[in-house]
Amino acid sequence: MFLISQKTPDPKTEAAWRKSMAEGRIEDPKAFAAFMLAKTSRTFALNIQVLPAGLRRQVLLAYLFCRMADTLEDDGDLEEAAKIRLLEAFRGLFPPGGDKQARLEAFRAALPAEWAGSERWDRLLVHHCDWIYPQLSDFPEAVAAAISRCVDEMCQGMIDFTRKQAAKRSGQALIGSIEDLDRYCYYVAGTVGNLLCDLFTLHSPLIGARRAKALRALSVSFGLGLQLTNILKDVQEDRRRNVSYIPSALLAEENLSVDAFLASEAQGSPPTAERAGDNGAAARIMARLLHKAKTHLQDALDYSCLLPRLEPRLRLFCLWPLFMAVENLVLMGENLNGFQGEGKLKITRKQVKDIVGSTSLACWSNLWLRSMFRRSIAKLEAGLARAPAGPGPHSGSVPQSVQALGKAVAGAGATL
Repeated sequence: MFLISQKTPDPKTEAAWRKSMAEGRIEDPKAFAAFMLAKTSRTFALNIQVLPAGLRRQVLLAYLFCRMADTLEDDGDLEEAAKIRLLEAFRGLFPPGGDKQARLEAFRAALPAEWAGSERWDRLLVHHCDWIYPQLSDFPEAVAAAISRCVDEMCQGMIDFTRKQAAKRSGQALIGSIEDLDRYCYYVAGTVGNLLCDLFTLHSPLIGARRAKALRALSVSFGLGLQLTNILKDVQEDRRRNVSYIPSALLAEENLSVDAFLASEAQGSPPTAERAGDNGAAARIMARLLHKAKTHLQDALDYSCLLPRLEPRLRLFCLWPLFMAVENLVLMGENLNGFQGEGKLKITRKQVKDIVGSTSLACWSNLWLRSMFRRSIAKLEAGLARAPAGPGPHSGSVPQSVQALGKAVAGAGATL
């Protein structure tokens, strides 16, 4: 019933949309939004299809707005000052108001001119936000307000983080502590977890006040689990952008630099006894972060099981990325130094297909879902148990609960 195939736009469709963008004309804004989702996301473009139609469009647009903010923050060709200006201008679009058209035009005018004809779909998405942004006004006021809160808070966090990137040039660590990592993950993913909780609650009459409160207590952790998994998968890609999200405090405990943490024999490091020691220290750091991600994903399972059984599409929307994330953790746990190679460790397409199939059958049963999850966690813990012993804290130590994190961030006025 819920098996869904992921379709990639064909070259003719891509060419047609590129022509429309070059000519500045559009006939179907909704179709453009769906097309850009497929071009800027893989996993999300798969699981969003399972949502009920009305909610699907709300979540799709919310994702595209978040993707635009992420493009501005992540773009390697933009100087930090330009990123901050653009993020401030983009943030100023939310919530929509009477002068929304003027704000939109000012934001687009501030973008680099070359983005209009870029080969990159993420830049084209940002440049053609005028085909996406007006659709926010189609939604009920409560929905538009929830999306606006998320984008505003996300942009504010990204602005603070970008300022910290600029300070890094003078020697300041980008991510100093595990708490810093939590805060970064909160702004880019925990905010989305809160938004989805709001949208689910507005959508489903089966989610009453008590259930909504319980879901909200776990929604940030869900976002952090997925984001931390992606960070651990992408350490080498981030390195090529001259960015590291590994807390410097963890590196200091193991007497490692970022370069030593990421280095591998394939990149020219000789297989010396010292090098073997570096590998052991790097594996211990990775084990600690994998354990932290595992803890968040356990909360994500509890979150998914709290969703009403009579809302299977909402459950599957959460279960697919959750089980994909935990299987990626298993893979990384079995290869604690695998991140040091040039390639990315990630699950296969067959595993993705198997996850979609098995969860589609099991989504009605919390008992079955928890049993499936325990089997994966057991494999992960077997891998973590092989982490080399060392003088630092135990690999399972997690210094801050997600509930405390959420309260701390809110109390700090969303600043780093």
